[in-house]
Amino acid sequence: MKRRDFLRYTTSTVATASLLSATESFAKISIRQSPEIIVVGAGVFGIWTAFYMQELGANVTVIDAYGPGNSRASSGGESRLLRADYGERLLYSRMNIESHSLWDFWQKKWGRQIMYSTGYLKIGDDNYIGSAKAASKRLKAMGISSELLNYEELKYRWPQINFDGLTTGLYYPGGPGGSTLMAREALRLVAEKFQEKGGKLLIGKAKTGEVVNGKIDSVELEDGQKLNADKVIFACGPWMGKIFPELFGDRLDVTRRDVLFIGPRAGDSRYSNPEFPAWSFNNAEDSRYYGFPDIHGRGLKVAPYPDKNEIDMDSDDRLTNPYEIKRVRKFVSRRFPGLADQPITETRVCQITSSFDSHFIVDTHPNADNLWFACAGSGHAFKHGPAIGKYVAQRIIDNKKNEEYDTAFRLKQK
Repeated sequence: MKRRDFLRYTTSTVATASLLSATESFAKISIRQSPEIIVVGAGVFGIWTAFYMQELGANVTVIDAYGPGNSRASSGGESRLLRADYGERLLYSRMNIESHSLWDFWQKKWGRQIMYSTGYLKIGDDNYIGSAKAASKRLKAMGISSELLNYEELKYRWPQINFDGLTTGLYYPGGPGGSTLMAREALRLVAEKFQEKGGKLLIGKAKTGEVVNGKIDSVELEDGQKLNADKVIFACGPWMGKIFPELFGDRLDVTRRDVLFIGPRAGDSRYSNPEFPAWSFNNAEDSRYYGFPDIHGRGLKVAPYPDKNEIDMDSDDRLTNPYEIKRVRKFVSRRFPGLADQPITETRVCQITSSFDSHFIVDTHPNADNLWFACAGSGHAFKHGPAIGKYVAQRIIDNKKNEEYDTAFRLKQK
């Protein structure tokens, strides 16, 4: 996209009010010497940050140990949920709406579908009715539609689910309320477009150089190569505690997440998009499961949690724990009886990197004002990728303030 096309888009009246307020500054950029930027980490935070910094005129180099969408990364899985319900944390609801607009814009611009309007169904018992009504009302005020469904309506709409003991469903019929993103595919696409416009992508393990007069003097690769830049952003997800143990060793909690795919019978489309939505349960018995419809023939995705096992991202095998297989088979047999005797066709293992307050972290190093962090996805980062990347780019390149984000994402004491 040419810069004038990008500026024209950011002032388009078809965008939401929140999108406009977050993009207006792109049309006000002055002519200046292009800064040299290094982004370490090609996950969803890193690659979108690099992409938008490049859109702002910076010369950007991305360094990643294994490459965009790799199987060790938190962002490298099959699919991720885009949802608007964040309770009273409305900043994330607004950011989700903005991100949905950006995901949609770029996939249309690039001619590649990476987001599906699958819908999202959250199911619960009588204890869920109050919070479901509150969520529906809260998000309606933000332009997000939903349907509050009772037991009979749920059974009629999705007879392939066993709703025994459940009485309430809150259904978001796609769009910013409930869509599915193709994670690995999306990351590789953004990286591809970044490189097409002149961005550099290096595969290698990076670390910071020395801090001199309040700035880092370089980024070093394992082969001894040293790279210099005006600003450096580390967006390394679960690796942040390894790279900066003094800062993130106690601030971030990294745990593994097993994901399993159940293959339906030949010709059975009842669990596939568009007949089946993304889903989660909000009752005591089943609240530890969520998942996605069958997309691209992968099978019904089931993610059990929590799993507090530690993981070494570099050296541990990505093999599903046997007890997680047992958990999922029991759950699927009860809630999705049509899949009870069907095989597990694929598995994935990734990790979730959580801050103690589940907020993202976007801030400078305490001792180096040209060294930035963008991390702590806390299990809900992927959907926000383009919005957080644009925010980081504007904050660093243009020194643009966003008091709400700046405060929420600062590097806090535990």
